[in-house]
Amino acid sequence: GLGCVNPKNIELESIDWVCERIEQCHNLIGADRLLLNPDCGFATFADNPVSSAQIAAKKLTLLKAAALRMQEKYL
Repeated sequence: GLGCVNPKNIELESIDWVCERIEQCHNLIGADRLLLNPDCGFATFADNPVSSAQIAAKKLTLLKAAALRMQEKYL
């Protein structure tokens, strides 16, 4: 799984940045071995809470949009 968004950062990554990460990984391992996910998930860390539910939803929506963009490129 490729960690495409940082759940501990409240700033939203750009779709272009996420797509660049996907592209780099795609070129290394291929689409059939590539899974997209948030970096370490959105679970709570005891010493440093992750983003709010609203930020997490936005990041997951961004991840989906990037996946769809890359899917269109490679299909």
